[in-house]
Amino acid sequence: MTIKTGLVMTGGGARAAFQVGSVRALYEILGKKNNLFDVISGNSAGGINSTYLAANCENWDVATHNLYELWMRVKPQNIFDLRTRTISDLGAKWISRTVFGGLSEGRSTVNHLLDTAPLRSLALREIDFNHIAKNIENKNLHGISLSTTNYNSGTNVIFYDGAHEIKDWARSDRFSHREKLKVEHLMASSAIPFFFPPIQIGESFYGDGCIRQTTPLSPAIHLGAKKIIAIGVRHPHQKEKMKNLAFSPFSNPTLGQVAGVMLNAIFLDSLDADVERLQRINELISEGAHPELKTVPILLIRPSRDLGKMTSNISAELPPILRYLLKGIGVSENEGLDLLSYLAFDQSYTKPLMELGYEDTYKMKDEILRFNDVV
Repeated sequence: MTIKTGLVMTGGGARAAFQVGSVRALYEILGKKNNLFDVISGNSAGGINSTYLAANCENWDVATHNLYELWMRVKPQNIFDLRTRTISDLGAKWISRTVFGGLSEGRSTVNHLLDTAPLRSLALREIDFNHIAKNIENKNLHGISLSTTNYNSGTNVIFYDGAHEIKDWARSDRFSHREKLKVEHLMASSAIPFFFPPIQIGESFYGDGCIRQTTPLSPAIHLGAKKIIAIGVRHPHQKEKMKNLAFSPFSNPTLGQVAGVMLNAIFLDSLDADVERLQRINELISEGAHPELKTVPILLIRPSRDLGKMTSNISAELPPILRYLLKGIGVSENEGLDLLSYLAFDQSYTKPLMELGYEDTYKMKDEILRFNDVV
């Protein structure tokens, strides 16, 4: 019986480029053109990578190579509408609805800063969503999930598709729903709060899956993965360094600095915590505490460098209108770099991240090969 391997990729905006380099290295190390991963679970920008791979997983060599090439071509204009008129219209609506409040006419809701219509067009052009179902039917893929956050209930909703034997699951703060995945699910999963607009699916509106996804490994396990490789985008914390930073002198933070910390909390914290939780559970099971349960081996790949700090030299490469908007909320060469890292969909940033993901993964080659042999 084949042990199903799951691939988990969480969010992080443009930081998800690191995952692209990593998954290409994983293919080269393991050398499996078919069924490299049986289960794919994605959150936010990791959901973009997940759906692309799921649509092309009949050949992982082609899939990982073409995904790398796609990220090499992506620019901010491919993700959000940066035309002056669009930005001006959104700005006018914000002023009208917030400054003038009830005096403004109309009932249009203002709940985002950027128009992501270009991302939708890019996804429809580059991803054959019908092919995801075909790959499941042809057993190239056992299951795929995209996590979202429902803005009405506040719960985590995991949309998934997969083999018939997969059953729905539910917990107190999350539940699954089987559905043929479409571009709306991808757009909802990657809708960064405040920056990207909520996405309507059916009669309700959804946002980024990382907002309420506290257990990002869970969907892969429910989809049938017996061991998991997770690709994070957070550089490991050095406790002493963090302590020194916390108590060192620091000026009153800008809005960009505050937003960066907030997004880090949404996108980066949950994966590390869930991996630690699963590792503790595995240890208890291995010690015989729960003989009726089986361990789920987990391998975490994460960057050797701080991806936020890698944005310090790219602002000049960004479109003027985006630099203008970011400067207005305090993003500069020294501050707000974490926020910038979520929006810097430009080769000057994403290419070094892909190269880092590739290099960091190859450094783990022996560990990856040992993990692949785990049954």
